[in-house]
Amino acid sequence: MGRVVYGVVNLGTPYLDDMRETLGSLFDIGVNEWGVSGEELAQAFVASGVAGQFERCNPAFVAGKSALDLLRLLAPFVDSDRPVPTEAQVSPLEDYWLGWSLAYYQAETGKTYRQIFDVVPYGELVAMYYPLHEAAEQKFVEVLNERLALAGTPTRLYRQRRLCDLTQKQLADASGVSLRSIQMYEQRQKNINHAAAETVYCLAFALHCSMEDLLER
Repeated sequence: MGRVVYGVVNLGTPYLDDMRETLGSLFDIGVNEWGVSGEELAQAFVASGVAGQFERCNPAFVAGKSALDLLRLLAPFVDSDRPVPTEAQVSPLEDYWLGWSLAYYQAETGKTYRQIFDVVPYGELVAMYYPLHEAAEQKFVEVLNERLALAGTPTRLYRQRRLCDLTQKQLADASGVSLRSIQMYEQRQKNINHAAAETVYCLAFALHCSMEDLLER
């Protein structure tokens, strides 16, 4: 497949086009051909040290290895019995777009892939494909910067729980909502605005507030 170009890049980073194409192919093949979840693939990308090589723009990795070569380096960090494909067809859709965009974002901002993936789940990142895949790369940078900045702001659920002087475990017991769900809502790994109405109601009842008081603006 020929090189897929989504826009003109002028960040002065050596091998940027190679990084974008290789990371896009890595995510696309890893998810759609190898069958590994995006979240597990992202964590393996970081844990294997391959992400660090991309951050340092190491030409031996970003230009000297194919996506399939890199997936073989990720394989020990992935819980899968399936071997890495020996060949694959790249389809430049959601997962490819995400790798392409993240390579641009990392080069421009200097944020590490660990910083990104520890805060924003892969599923949320790839969901940015609509409508950002038709926007300029800088729009993706702006949106992701806002999302990472938001992570440093306590959620309304967290603030209301602390106001009531409850631990997460105490809130789980009082509301019937699982401890893990509460943790994920407070860490914004799950969006409370998309929770079932019954879940939000139970939390609000336990916290002596309205349901609207817990929803993110």
